[in-house]
Amino acid sequence: MKDPNTSTKSFKQAFLKNLLLGLQLQTHMSTSFGNGAMSPHERKRAVKSSVEVAMATAHRGGARWPKAILAPASSACKVERCRRIVRRCCRRKRSWGRSGHASGGDAAGRLVRSRTMAPRGVIPGGRNSTIDEATLLREAMDYAVHLRAQLDVLRWLSEAVQTSSSSDSDRALR
Repeated sequence: MKDPNTSTKSFKQAFLKNLLLGLQLQTHMSTSFGNGAMSPHERKRAVKSSVEVAMATAHRGGARWPKAILAPASSACKVERCRRIVRRCCRRKRSWGRSGHASGGDAAGRLVRSRTMAPRGVIPGGRNSTIDEATLLREAMDYAVHLRAQLDVLRWLSEAVQTSSSSDSDRALR
């Protein structure tokens, strides 16, 4: 088994490399297709998409969430819309016991399903109905570790930019 610190360090390096390449590409595309100046909203969208793509491409493993991030959004919308239609058409009836209350096993199953809906909504690709609970928990842990590494890299990058800009302003004052 790999050392988690080595794995996280290599992920951070790959993430930073992919992020910088993505940001350079976004900047190049905005200057060649537009007037060169991006609005704050466009800049925010460009940074967010660059971060998501960098995180997904830097991940090396068998997880499903990187593929869900890199999948086109239009197909995800179609799949979700189809699921809603199927759910609406094929609503399951609850099995009720003799007393008029749901049976104990059924209540426990509903509780487990309701508790797993929270991670399903957060993890990219988690709404896929073919994922069982054990796989979903592994995906959630893997995604959380990579989000933490992403946060560390972005914090480090922000501090480096602030340090660089403050040293540039100090030089300008002299």
